[in-house]
Amino acid sequence: MQIPYATYPVGNSLYPLALDLFVPTVFFFFLGASYRVFRYLVTYQKPFIPYPSSELRQVSSWNKIANLVNTFANSSRVGIKRKPVTTGVGLLFHIALVLIIFLLAQHMVFWAYYIPPYSALFPLAIPESSEDGLLALTTPNHASITEFVHDIWGPLTVILNGQFLTFFLIIFLGIYLGHKLLLAIEGLSLRAGDWWFFVLLYIDILLGFFATAHIPSNVYWYDNLLGAHILVAEIIIATLPFTRGFHMFEFYLGKVREWYFMVYRRGEK
Repeated sequence: MQIPYATYPVGNSLYPLALDLFVPTVFFFFLGASYRVFRYLVTYQKPFIPYPSSELRQVSSWNKIANLVNTFANSSRVGIKRKPVTTGVGLLFHIALVLIIFLLAQHMVFWAYYIPPYSALFPLAIPESSEDGLLALTTPNHASITEFVHDIWGPLTVILNGQFLTFFLIIFLGIYLGHKLLLAIEGLSLRAGDWWFFVLLYIDILLGFFATAHIPSNVYWYDNLLGAHILVAEIIIATLPFTRGFHMFEFYLGKVREWYFMVYRRGEK
C-alpha cells in the first residue's frame, strides 16, 4: 500500500510520513485560522467608551506606544497581584514552551528546512542537554573542555536546555491536567478543545523526550517515536484554531484591539 504523495510503503516508519504531512498541516492551520480571525472581525462589536475624544488626542505617539506595552502587561500584572503562584508558573510555562518549540537546536533545524531564513537564528539555539553548561561551570579554565562550549548562552545552558525545560513542562503540565481532571470529577464542565490541546501537547512532549533520550535505544523505535512526535505536533497545529491553543494568537489580537479603541481612538463615536 502506498500513500498518495510518497514512494514508500505505509508502516515502514512514521518519520517520512510525518514529514510529508507537514505542508498539508500548515494549509489546514491557515484555513482554520483565517476562519477564526474572519469570524472574530465580523462578529466584533465596538464598545462604547464614555470618555471625551479630546482626552487622549493630545497625548504623544510615544505615550500611545507605551500604553500599548502596558495593555499587554496588564493581564500579567493583575494576575501576579491576585494569584501570584498560578500566574508566575503560567508565565514560566509559556516561556519554556516557546523556547522548546522555537529555539531547541533540533527544532530549529526542522523549521529552517521549511523556512530557510530561520537559520539566521541558529546562534540562539539551546542545546539538548545541560552537559556544555555544566562543563563550563565546573572547569571554566580548561581549554580542552571549554572549546566545546561554543554557544551564546554559555553556562546558562545548565538550565537553558531541552532536557531541563522538558522536565519542567512535563511536571507542571501534568499538575495542570490533574487539576482539570479533579474539576471534571467534581462535575464541572470543561471545553473539549481544552482537553484536546493539553492532552495532545502532553503526549507530544513525552514522545519528544523519549525520542531525544533514545528510549528504547533502537533505531527502529527512534524513527517511529520521532515520527509520532512530529505527527502529534501536526495534529495540534492543524486543529489549533479550534482549541484552547489558539489563545496564543487571540490574546495578541484582543490586546491590540483593546489598545486601539481604549487608547488610540479613545472616545471616538
